[in-house]
Amino acid sequence: MSGNLNTQTVSGRDLRVGDTIEVWWAPHRDTIIDLVPYEGPLKYLWEEDGGAQVAAFGLNKIGMTIEPHMSFRVISRSPLLRAQVA
Repeated sequence: MSGNLNTQTVSGRDLRVGDTIEVWWAPHRDTIIDLVPYEGPLKYLWEEDGGAQVAAFGLNKIGMTIEPHMSFRVISRSPLLRAQVA
């Protein structure tokens, strides 16, 4: 997918609004524009790990469940948004 040498792999719990990650839909990268706690019927599965989140993306408006233990390739991070979260 990405040949960018600046990519890093992070866990789902470390993703932030503004992160552009590799995804399965075209064009194989999308930027997280919102993260909210997962409140669905499977919530209990991830409570020990800090809970899952639902990510909304710039291109894919449907969203995706982000499990805390999953690994994601971050292609870029917005320094401004990282500073706001910290």
